[in-house]
Amino acid sequence: MGSPFFECLHFQYGTNANWMGSPYHSLYAKGRTMEQLTITADLEDYAVGLSGKLNLNEFSGIGEAWFNADDVKTFCKNLKLLSSKMDGAAELIGSQSKPNHSEYLETLSLRCNVLSSSKLNGIVGVHVMLADHPYSDCRKEEIRKISGELQVRNHKMEEFSNNLLQLLNGNRNQVVLHGGAGI
Repeated sequence: MGSPFFECLHFQYGTNANWMGSPYHSLYAKGRTMEQLTITADLEDYAVGLSGKLNLNEFSGIGEAWFNADDVKTFCKNLKLLSSKMDGAAELIGSQSKPNHSEYLETLSLRCNVLSSSKLNGIVGVHVMLADHPYSDCRKEEIRKISGELQVRNHKMEEFSNNLLQLLNGNRNQVVLHGGAGI
């Protein structure tokens, strides 16, 4: 046992036998955390509705926004450039506003920038913001939001870009981007 993490499990459950059979055992027992963004798409003629779910350790949240399909393709192109040159930034921002434009809410946004610029093994920071409101004209306090950063190797960003394009073309059901300390 020895590690504080397993001692905590032993204290909480009496024995870690139940924990060992859980699907999260291999993920958490090695000291890793679950950090991932999952994106699905609702495809229309020239528009795409993207839905995102972000898991950051114990926190999770959802958000969705509609985009012009060409804007998402441009974002994918910019991601590929960012991951190959390890320079610059790329962003995709989806929002909602009231008809009178009095309030603005980002409901799904991805902002990517270089954290470590090695072209061989560089790291890209993907700041994700998702928001969900229970109904139109709800109070600001009722809006659920999550914001956080995934740290991703540059070759995984290029893979994410390709997968996102496949999602837009209807060749995938979802795209998952993993990040975190174990990258």
